[in-house]
Amino acid sequence: MKNIIYCILLLPYYFYSQINQIKIDGQFQDWENVYTIEDELNDVESGVDFKSISITNDNKYLYIKFETTEDIDLLDTGFEGEDLYNLEIFIDTDNNNKTGYVSNNNPNIGCDLGVMLNQRLVWFNTPEPDIQISLYDIGVFPAPTVTSNQFEIAIDLQSEYEGMQLFSNSEIKIQLRDLISNDNVPNINSEIIYTINSKAIEYPTININKENENSIRLTAYNVLYDGFSDSDRLEYLKNILKALNSDIFAFSECYETSEDVVKNILDEILPISNSEGWSVIKKQEDDLILASKYPIIIDWPDELLGVKKMHPCLIDLPDNIYQKDLLVINAHMSCCDNDIARQEQADDFVNFILDAKTQGGVIDLEEGTPFILCGDLNLVGLNQQLETILSGEIINTDTFGTGGGMNWSNNNLKDQNCMHVENPFSYTWRDINYSTGSYPYGKLDYMIFSDDVISAQKSFSMDTEFISQQTLNNFNLNSDDSFGSDHLAITADFDMPLILNQNEKKNIFKKLIKKINFLGQSKQKNKGIIINVYDDGSIKKLNVLE
Repeated sequence: MKNIIYCILLLPYYFYSQINQIKIDGQFQDWENVYTIEDELNDVESGVDFKSISITNDNKYLYIKFETTEDIDLLDTGFEGEDLYNLEIFIDTDNNNKTGYVSNNNPNIGCDLGVMLNQRLVWFNTPEPDIQISLYDIGVFPAPTVTSNQFEIAIDLQSEYEGMQLFSNSEIKIQLRDLISNDNVPNINSEIIYTINSKAIEYPTININKENENSIRLTAYNVLYDGFSDSDRLEYLKNILKALNSDIFAFSECYETSEDVVKNILDEILPISNSEGWSVIKKQEDDLILASKYPIIIDWPDELLGVKKMHPCLIDLPDNIYQKDLLVINAHMSCCDNDIARQEQADDFVNFILDAKTQGGVIDLEEGTPFILCGDLNLVGLNQQLETILSGEIINTDTFGTGGGMNWSNNNLKDQNCMHVENPFSYTWRDINYSTGSYPYGKLDYMIFSDDVISAQKSFSMDTEFISQQTLNNFNLNSDDSFGSDHLAITADFDMPLILNQNEKKNIFKKLIKKINFLGQSKQKNKGIIINVYDDGSIKKLNVLE
């Protein structure tokens, strides 16, 4: 149950850290027991109307969550040239309205940091006002990157600018405002006085070793503009790949990179026992390369028969271990504000999967064959594109059909968050040459799969800049290895349906329904001559000694 403080009086609201460990992953269950201020609804004529705000912290980050009445875009000002949003978080870092910028809307706050979310900058007002710095300078981590009516943000409590610690006081003031609708939470002339405590972070470290030898490890990695051909970045990329030691790699932005270049690199740093080495295939006239320790049976590289901006490949898993082969769809969807193209690509993907699940068309999969969509989906605009991919709701029905349930049970696919190994974040991209106005950390890369036939045993991403030295040493990594690309490698270990030997099959698929003796009488104790009767009609005689 939420703890709610209703905004009735124009007085400060006193907040203290709650017990929950927050993860910035675009999911909000972990906020359930954090104190919430509810705003007066429908108090604006147009624009952003806030519903609520929640705040907590651990010893590394300040966490802020807020809700609005309708979906908004957190990191852009509007749509099709119309300014719709201009959100600012006013933070009085020393709880002193005599320092920082004092707004006419609330003289109680001396705004030392004005976090302009849609303009992607921070007004740094101490000791001098009106200095613009980057969101990266104060460590702003928002989620999600698509439109939503809920957002969560982490701000680095240990951040410094030009040698000045930005959060030096344990008591701060906060107010959230949209400068277009003029809605505030809390309302005008009221603010949150929040006490930062020293509660230690409780985020569990993820061990990147594969725990089950029969799991299939898949990594998706955008290597940034032919990174494998860039001598300045190649060693960084190699170190990451060696540490991951995946069974399948789905690479993107390999525009001028050939299959042979990638194969030679993998055969060198991750040699495998077969005589052919790694199987590597590139999509025709595209930037997508798939590399597998197992043979690639068939691919669909032609966009007339395959999927726009994606490359489906069927992997031949060993028949003596796995019940099914694996379809991997490597993706690099259109970038930036190109919502129309991304929606077409999402619709095309749905059409392809529905075709694969039914007889006829360009692809027929054996029923129950697992499939995984992975890679740089560039989901930074309307949330409908992600909704289409997960649920099968096609928007361009005249071109791609009516849509339908996506997995083999005709339910939604699973979006597997690849959390960081040592920090509570799911971002997969950051601007490695940031400046004022740069987009902040965000989740652009995805693992989406048919979770009715396979499961993800573990998943993770690695930003070596934020990994402890001990972990780096354990995997022969350096703190700058993730700077081989602006994207992070995302990895998941998938548990696949396995082949069982005959005795295992008999034991796992039949159920013991009765124990009897030679006279047909029920036996309650496991002693003497016992006959087990199973639901498939079979029996088994046992002589159980005392």
